[in-house]
Amino acid sequence: MSAPTADCRPLNIAIVGAGLGGLGAAIALRRQGHLVKVKLRVTIQDRQSIFTESFQVFEASLVNKEIGAAIGVPPNAMRVLEAFGYDQKNLRSCDYRGIVAYSADGGEGKTMLFKDQAKHYGRQGCLCHRTALHEELKRLALGEVGPGTPVQIFLGAEIVNCDPQIGTLTNQAGETYEADVIIGADGIRSTMRTVVLGSPVVPPATNICTFRWTVDASKLEGRPELDWVLKVGVPGGRMVGGAGSAHIFLYPCQDATLINVAMMHPDARDQDKHSWYSRVTREDVLKEYKDFGPPFKAFIQLAEDPINLWQMRAMPLLPTWTKGRLALLGDAAHATFPTLGQGAAMAVEDSAALGCMLPYGTKPEEVPSRLAAYQDVRKARDDFVCLDSLEQVTIPSKRGLFFRSGEMQDMLNGYDAIAVAREHFHKTFIKI
Repeated sequence: MSAPTADCRPLNIAIVGAGLGGLGAAIALRRQGHLVKVKLRVTIQDRQSIFTESFQVFEASLVNKEIGAAIGVPPNAMRVLEAFGYDQKNLRSCDYRGIVAYSADGGEGKTMLFKDQAKHYGRQGCLCHRTALHEELKRLALGEVGPGTPVQIFLGAEIVNCDPQIGTLTNQAGETYEADVIIGADGIRSTMRTVVLGSPVVPPATNICTFRWTVDASKLEGRPELDWVLKVGVPGGRMVGGAGSAHIFLYPCQDATLINVAMMHPDARDQDKHSWYSRVTREDVLKEYKDFGPPFKAFIQLAEDPINLWQMRAMPLLPTWTKGRLALLGDAAHATFPTLGQGAAMAVEDSAALGCMLPYGTKPEEVPSRLAAYQDVRKARDDFVCLDSLEQVTIPSKRGLFFRSGEMQDMLNGYDAIAVAREHFHKTFIKI
């Protein structure tokens, strides 16, 4: 990082949303050295800094906790996290080397191994609790250790207006914030997306939903009929496929002390007339999965009420992610199904690419073209994941394609988001 000069200063960057993508962007841009210098009264007693942070990560939740359960962290995401300086032990992760697939009526499972990820991609993918990854990103964004000035988070500041051309955000209290760059990382229900596109774009109903819950792994002890969950087969996931598209997918996290469960199935309701999220009971789950065999029903019996029911929705492909000084990132731009295990990874990759497009020394007037370059380098890949993850659920011939296709695994897991973005930056902006 260079020191500010008369014609070279840090950018003032505001990020709307403090989920995985928002914090990832904060880390990437903090590491580039962007900060706002202000004069404050400094005393020995209050130890105030003479700097305030330019990263303002606006989060509507008064309790800034990432919702959701466990996620996969594939090698392509781990490559970015390594560049951010993460400590993998903080994730309390479990290896993800493949899956064992079972038929709903029972019988022996079929093992589907991934390629040797450490050998082919330089690192082994893992499974972890979403909150553990979120907390690690928080540590890297807000902590005193590491390059740049720690990020500041404003809780409870719901943004209600944005002018992307001049770079302003206004919250419910009427307070206005100015920024050289605004990042919309506010998820699938993004308000920043409406600003970019000029009108709301709501992810359409898919008539697919998912039961989500977790179970303490200690409940499996002394239950040999449940050995299929953790004790038999390759470290990783377990999939139980039923008639049609109904299936169970589960895997361990938190040092294998917790089992994450996702049970995707058709939804006969008019989804537009129901909340995207609701609570149900174990009896509701057993009723929906009544045709599954005894070992799988025995596992469902471990569930404790209430259980979460989520509608599954994915973003349609958007014409653009940027407008003036505003750019979308992560689910706000390309919320996807979990089929490829790449949803969070794409947000992490987005954040790394964004950092590459806004190095220290970027001038405020250059921001719109740099954000356009960020979109150019990311959109085709993110759109592929968004579309294919949906098709691998809705098109019968494509179900399970990711696990069968070494070529697709290479394309997703072997990608180096930082190297690709840096190359694009140099080709686009470095004049030789």
